[in-house]
Amino acid sequence: MSQILSLRVPDQMAERLERFARRQGNGMTRTKASVLLLEEALRETEFAHVEYRDSAVGRQPYLKGTGLTVWELIMIARGYTFDAERIAQDYQIPLEVVQAAFHFYEAYREEIDQAIDDNNIGYEAMKRLLPSLKLFSVPKEDAAAEPRA
Repeated sequence: MSQILSLRVPDQMAERLERFARRQGNGMTRTKASVLLLEEALRETEFAHVEYRDSAVGRQPYLKGTGLTVWELIMIARGYTFDAERIAQDYQIPLEVVQAAFHFYEAYREEIDQAIDDNNIGYEAMKRLLPSLKLFSVPKEDAAAEPRA
């Protein structure tokens, strides 16, 4: 279900909106661009430490003060069994930023899972994009070792 919402905006804002819509491509209209920007702005006010930015693959939710998208942090978190404190320590990201990503994921799980799937192209495809790519593995910490302070 949706509702019609009529807004009066200054000419200069309408022109900026038109430019934004053109830059997005795919025949985006001013109306669709307005809805997109309004949704992003509402999400940014509802979720601390999340901001939308343009990227090579379109607009994505990023974590403020980092170069990480929310989906990237969630992908990392899966390897850490969602241990926010360990992620914060190992990646030197404030704990509240990691927790903000978790909250965003709770609200938009399907969207974030889809972004992870879309970007899981595998080593061979990645090697074609980045010819100098080297695969390496990092040994897991010894489970018997003392936990980090």
